[in-house]
Amino acid sequence: MSKNIVVIPMIIPKDKKLDKFGGWRWMEYSKKAWQFWCDKNGYELVIYNEPSIEDTMKYRITVQRWFDIFDFLDRRNIKYDQIAMVDACSIPKWNCPDFFKLTDNKFTVGLENDNLRWIYESVQGYKNIFNNYELDISKYFCTQFVIFNKSHKELFKKFENFYKENVDEFVKLQTKTVKRGTCQTPLNYITQMNDVDINYLPKPFRLSHLYRKEMLGHNWQLNEDMTPFFVTYGYVWVFSGFDKRQRNDLMRDAWELVKDRYDKDFFISNSNIIESKDVNKQCTTLKFKKDIYNTFNKPHFKNMTLLELGCNQGNTTRVYAECFGKVIAVDMTEDNIKKAKKKCQDVDNVEFIVADVYDSNFKLPKADVVHTDAGHTYQHVAYDIDRCIDLLDNPIFILDDYGNPNQDIKKAINDKVKQYKLKIDKFIGEEEGYISVHGLVFDDREGVIINLK
Repeated sequence: MSKNIVVIPMIIPKDKKLDKFGGWRWMEYSKKAWQFWCDKNGYELVIYNEPSIEDTMKYRITVQRWFDIFDFLDRRNIKYDQIAMVDACSIPKWNCPDFFKLTDNKFTVGLENDNLRWIYESVQGYKNIFNNYELDISKYFCTQFVIFNKSHKELFKKFENFYKENVDEFVKLQTKTVKRGTCQTPLNYITQMNDVDINYLPKPFRLSHLYRKEMLGHNWQLNEDMTPFFVTYGYVWVFSGFDKRQRNDLMRDAWELVKDRYDKDFFISNSNIIESKDVNKQCTTLKFKKDIYNTFNKPHFKNMTLLELGCNQGNTTRVYAECFGKVIAVDMTEDNIKKAKKKCQDVDNVEFIVADVYDSNFKLPKADVVHTDAGHTYQHVAYDIDRCIDLLDNPIFILDDYGNPNQDIKKAINDKVKQYKLKIDKFIGEEEGYISVHGLVFDDREGVIINLK
């Protein structure tokens, strides 16, 4: 697995006068959210808090971080493959996709195309110091979210050398003349002048102006959905480009809207949507779901696809969406799929299919893991396992209702385990003797996991 890291510059100036913007609480919102995202995806969060140059007024952190980052990581003995440098005024959405997989190992950024006047004036302001180089504004990127790797050391070294050779002029431009684009515009000049191969992320990975203008705005055409635009459409929200005195309040308001989604206890934060067999006889128990979550919510499984044959109303589907990179949820009724979609409306990695899995026309989708909870007869369970063994590449099986007093289900599972020389790796869910809401008494563990890798 790749050893990728997310770096946040978080250095509070010693000059107390700079506290005039209301303190630095906004940094904590960013730190909490990025820590959550890193933990979820198996990466490390690194706080850049020890710059090599003490004069952070002359060598601002926004500038210094670029030519100091590699030495900083070496000083800390931190290993890495790719580095995501993010601003401390940014918040990743709780289900933000793994952007490290989208880089193609290139210098990866997001286009800055919201405030063209700001860009134009900044580019023109720095033009002379870069020998009147004609910068292509259509390729102008923001520096609030940049992904790079060791191959870019030379690029940042060139930036460092050029900046230090012209530091007094840069300071003058930053403080008296241009007053915008402290590091962003200079870094754009350096990358274009050195023909850096740049990869651009889609717009949702760097949203700012959308919610700055309509932070609490929502789609009025969808009366039932009052979710703010920036929450619905963005993956990374950046709170910059406005009066810093507003930053604490804006980030606080945004955090209050979404903070429950970052709760370490997934089941507490989703208790209002995920039902259990204690109240709904047609779904798995809460313990089953928690065992699934604890088993599969690991970085290794984020690259896998789970196929759920018989998703019912999506209660277990929502848990799978948290654990796997992609979930394919199949059910034979449109009403169940409609309810399942509602349960999973806050995630974007679930594909729903309305189909009878026992119809001869149903083509089994490719998957790494299969949860079978469709037919509950011996023949149906045996058929599900046979077909998955034949058509899929050594899949992991998750089988519900093993402890159902309907002995046909357990017998079918045990027979196929013996036939294919499989192994029940793990028992999950409620214990023998559990009584469901409709009075069903389990005579064994609720479910099993087979072929666990």
